[in-house]
Amino acid sequence: MTGHDATAAIVAHAYRNSPYLRSKYRAAGVDPTSWSDELFGRLPFTTKDDLRLAYPDGLLAVDPGEVAVIHESSGTTGEPTPAYFTRGDIDEWLDRMLFNGVGLSERDVVLVKTPYSMLTTAHQMHGAAQRAGATVIPAGNRTELMPYSRALRLLRDYRVTVAYCMPVELMLFARRALAAGLDPTKDFPALRAAVVNGEVLSPAKKRFLEELWSITLFPDYGSTETTTLGGACTAGALHLWSDRFLFEVLDEATGRSSPYGSGELVVTSYHRRAMPIVRYRMGDIVTVLDGASCPCGSDRPRVTVHGRAADRFTVGGRQLFPIDVEDVVYGELFGCEPVFWSGEVDGDRLALVLEATDSGAAEVRRRADGLAAAVDSRLGMRSAISVVPPGTSMTLDRQAEQEAMFKPVYLRMRGQNRRGLDYSGPSQEN
Repeated sequence: MTGHDATAAIVAHAYRNSPYLRSKYRAAGVDPTSWSDELFGRLPFTTKDDLRLAYPDGLLAVDPGEVAVIHESSGTTGEPTPAYFTRGDIDEWLDRMLFNGVGLSERDVVLVKTPYSMLTTAHQMHGAAQRAGATVIPAGNRTELMPYSRALRLLRDYRVTVAYCMPVELMLFARRALAAGLDPTKDFPALRAAVVNGEVLSPAKKRFLEELWSITLFPDYGSTETTTLGGACTAGALHLWSDRFLFEVLDEATGRSSPYGSGELVVTSYHRRAMPIVRYRMGDIVTVLDGASCPCGSDRPRVTVHGRAADRFTVGGRQLFPIDVEDVVYGELFGCEPVFWSGEVDGDRLALVLEATDSGAAEVRRRADGLAAAVDSRLGMRSAISVVPPGTSMTLDRQAEQEAMFKPVYLRMRGQNRRGLDYSGPSQEN
């Protein structure tokens, strides 16, 4: 059941069984038990703040005995938020995970290199790979038990065919491989693909990593609250799973929503029962297009994820995202050895730091003038570029007991009280 009937059913379920949403809808003067076509647009949005205010179980809409698993978000943008799932919810997400164009089968060996603790990501791929008949290696994220030397041994000795990780992990794998005298393009011949998530991935960085490893990347898009919302097809386009969700694009200027266009993505799940997802504002700015023209043959809408609304900045009257800087960086550095970038924006000035390998630093420096020119022409920014030694920000293994691992933040505004590129600690998998 999808479309009008599914929307009416899930909203009614939320109203009857979720104490927090029932109170929220009543306060807005909306009674979803008397459904009409215009009622959905009057439903108040659900936000991250609602998930925090409803903690721990205000959004739970089934008997606690029906809950199969409880996850929590990473807390990247604030306090972690809970996510409840029934057995049926899990079965539905595993089915959806296999929509991705990577085409898992019993011939695959899948290395799962994302956190198993609280987040849904590792569990999504682990279960989906098993459902496809593949072999799973549950590596988890970076801990004392899983240094990069061991991760590389697993990739090579067990002839891994598909890696599931954040894009930054592929860069770190490559740097560790080169340090060990291995060639990522030749010494891991079984590896054919990586399914990546957890970071917004620019087209240029995708090409950079594919060239670095001689594999195909299949981005996966979603969150712990929603699980996977979309994935890359065989033609490389990122499609939204529109048969499982109702997607709206919210125009921030007018407050109106539509199926296509640019704005903030709003999500309603047709099938989620333990914790209904109804008009949930993702906080992500996207562009959604009709998918009918995609070479893969899917009619699911295509999406470009620009980044978090909170990460936007303005240069010369133009709104930019960190992904725009990243695309310029890796476009100019294509073919180089692994390079990590970070930057600080001060008005129209960009202080750009590139962390290169010892053997690759000379080539990165040689391209610095071209990169500065590209930053100027494409972004309208003046830049100062520094090339720093490996390990300056991105250390390979555990350093100190008290350090936590976070998703890397590549770009920050000057004066912003926010960490910069930081992936140097152990994984506490939070």
